[in-house]
Amino acid sequence: MSTIQIFLPKSYPLTMITAPLTATQRRTLWQVGIAFMLLTSLLTALYIQQSQHLHRVAAEKIKLHAALSAQSAALQVAAVFNKYFDNLVYVGNVLLPQNAGVQAPSTRTLEQVQILRAQHPNITAFNLQNSSGDRILWSTLPQPSRPIELANDFTPLPGHPNRLVGKLHYAQRMHARVITMRYRVHNAGDAHSFFSVGSPINIMSLDTLTIPSNYDLFLLDAQHVPFAFFRQGKLSLSGPSLQSFPSDNQVYEPVPGYPWTIAAGWPSSLAEQAWWDEEKRLLPNNIGIVLGLLGIGAFTLFLLAREMRLRNRQEEILIDERDHQKKRAIHDALTGLPNRDGLRLVFVQALARSDRQEQLLAVGFLDLDDFKPVNDTYGHAAGDDLLQEMARRLQNAVRRADTVARLGGDEFILLLEGLRSMDELDLVLARLQTTITQPFYIQGEVVSIRASLGLTLYPFDEGDADLLLRHADQAMYAAKIRSGRESEGWVQLYHPDIGSVSMGDEMLRRDFLRALASGAVTLRYQPLVAMATDRVAGLEALTRWHREGREVSPDKFLSSLGVRERQAMGRFVLQKGLQQLAQWRETGLDLFLSINVTPEELDQPGFADTVFGILAAYPSVPPKSLVLEVLEIGEILEQEAALEHLQRLRGAGIKIALDDVGSAYASRLRLKNLPIDEIKIDQGFIRELSNKPQDLIFVESLVNLGLAMGVLITVEGVETEAHIALLREMKINYLQGYAIARPLEAKAVADFVRSFVLGAGDADTPMLALYQHLGWVRAAAESVMNHQGHEHMELADCPITTWLHAHASELPEVETLLAEHETVHILGREILQVRQSGTREELHLLLGQLHGHSHRFQEGLGQAVKAMRDNAAARTGRPCGETQRTKSRTG
Repeated sequence: MSTIQIFLPKSYPLTMITAPLTATQRRTLWQVGIAFMLLTSLLTALYIQQSQHLHRVAAEKIKLHAALSAQSAALQVAAVFNKYFDNLVYVGNVLLPQNAGVQAPSTRTLEQVQILRAQHPNITAFNLQNSSGDRILWSTLPQPSRPIELANDFTPLPGHPNRLVGKLHYAQRMHARVITMRYRVHNAGDAHSFFSVGSPINIMSLDTLTIPSNYDLFLLDAQHVPFAFFRQGKLSLSGPSLQSFPSDNQVYEPVPGYPWTIAAGWPSSLAEQAWWDEEKRLLPNNIGIVLGLLGIGAFTLFLLAREMRLRNRQEEILIDERDHQKKRAIHDALTGLPNRDGLRLVFVQALARSDRQEQLLAVGFLDLDDFKPVNDTYGHAAGDDLLQEMARRLQNAVRRADTVARLGGDEFILLLEGLRSMDELDLVLARLQTTITQPFYIQGEVVSIRASLGLTLYPFDEGDADLLLRHADQAMYAAKIRSGRESEGWVQLYHPDIGSVSMGDEMLRRDFLRALASGAVTLRYQPLVAMATDRVAGLEALTRWHREGREVSPDKFLSSLGVRERQAMGRFVLQKGLQQLAQWRETGLDLFLSINVTPEELDQPGFADTVFGILAAYPSVPPKSLVLEVLEIGEILEQEAALEHLQRLRGAGIKIALDDVGSAYASRLRLKNLPIDEIKIDQGFIRELSNKPQDLIFVESLVNLGLAMGVLITVEGVETEAHIALLREMKINYLQGYAIARPLEAKAVADFVRSFVLGAGDADTPMLALYQHLGWVRAAAESVMNHQGHEHMELADCPITTWLHAHASELPEVETLLAEHETVHILGREILQVRQSGTREELHLLLGQLHGHSHRFQEGLGQAVKAMRDNAAARTGRPCGETQRTKSRTG
């Protein structure tokens, strides 16, 4: 095994280099250990198999030797008995020549018999038997009075019908256990008589046989009954039972030419001993190999585990160093907050979570207003301490899921995630304001710091991270340049008007005052239609400056005007607008007039009295016909003087409208306490609905805000017939926008008011259907969050289904839209089912899937509708739509 060289810093002693093993490494060690165990087990199994083979070989050798011993014994027994039979046959041949008669032999013959008997003492008698072989007709023995019956228990020898052998019996005359042998021959002249000779064989004569002493041998008769027994090579007439040996330890060999069998038996211990003699020769070597392999495996595991721990420790050190370097690379060295690179990583994830969860992401750009004097007065070290304390305060003020980053200097970025409503944003901003306004203690002195915060809301402000940061920066700058900022005026919400190209400088201000005096500044009037009557009910006065041959709206020059110029413009618009309204009323037109009021006018001490004075000059105009629109900016509406103006004006019957609601920050609770009669929803929320149908949720939330406040609701930015059809479904009081009319010259107003009737709008758009669909999706989501039931909408009943099928031929990838839409309804049905019997975890899992698929469907629908309109515009050669020109806030 190769050794890995590990270099550790001096701060890590060798006693500290061990590190816990990872799950993968433990698994590797287990695998190596198991491999060694398997190898050891395999070798052990092989050794066991080898031992079993040795045992079988030993047993087979014993059996073979036993068989050879039995075979040798059988041959020797056959040889002994054959010798005796050969003698009997010889005597028979001498005694019975071929022409011998059946009569009893003569004396001469008897003498011959006697001689033969003398020559052959082993022959007991010569007998002449009858043809059946059961009677002796003549015998050399003394003749009994009657024929002697021959024993019928003689057995013919196989292949020798004239040879017979009897059973083992005790012979009194010989005082021994003998086996009688007979040889009989048919008489040549009489086929019915036999001549036989017989001889008893003493069984002890077999003791001369050479028998191996390793086995017990049994001599069995034709009935397999033992009648002789050889033990340790010696003949015995008694011995153990053959059945005492296992059947596998027995072999049988027939005695050639005789109806006998030699059986050999041996105890099992004989084979065991033979096996053990061979096994003990191999066993030490085998055990040594197995133990050696186990030792090698254990040592290998030890070395491997040690190297793994060393490697882990090295990797931990390297990882810690990389993490430290990475942290330094993406975190601010002074405050420990994410820097620009770290913010980029967090920002991308925050945008993805906002899309997936369909919740708001507030991007804030915060700048300290009074930081430079701190550096100049107390030094950079004190400034660094203040920035560190500010970073700590900001982190404590935001929620755990939010992010605070530092771009450099006194600039901080806030990412406020997971916002479900503006009230949640209100709570976070209130904590931020409280923590920022708390005094700082620097070198024993109390220092107060103010800050400016620009906010933009994603996905309403749709863009990438860089674009959102630029918008938040523009909003921060707009908050910073306000004069007399107090309370919530430190926050500015981004809207498209911020960041427009400014024309103003000191020369422009003088030019504007001259234009007011010369009549180069005029008014245009944009109609407001009442939803209750579908007729024009009022007008909003909008300022236009005819400069250098073109008509300029206030968004191009208002930011460059000073307080004096803005106040002058406000008086001009109020006086000129009321003068024109009085003329229209004289012609029978009962209209109201909305006039924008600048913050500088509200901050003017005599503003209310100025309005009353100008209004008194036109007695035909009742106070209720005048609507003053103020912007949704916190510092003016919180000032005591401004509130007093608004309360006096409202008390006199003049209507107060809060303009561009949603474009700047304002909490619902604070708005409820303002003396207002109407809110006007900013046109930016309506204008892009055709391309971003998912923004319907923001429009609805603002409408619900107005309903909760019990005020009139006006929607600006109504540019298409589709907008009209959609807003008819909401509880809106007035509509304003290009779909009704562009700003009109005064002379064109009367004819337009008398002739205009608001149409039903174009219902053949997905916005209305999507609004109803999103209402059902929201109800399903609220049923999960508030533990309430909801009414399920079937797929076929959803208006979106009808619209998609009606425009299937015009929409690209309509099948994908239909499938995604169907998935949303399936998830809604599953939420209803799980709500009845499932768990909270299952409900929240389904809710996440519902939001994901609903968001993808809305995005896909917006893209498909835009593509459909682009294709239609290409066919007709006309632009697919126009965006409304930004109107003046101040008229």
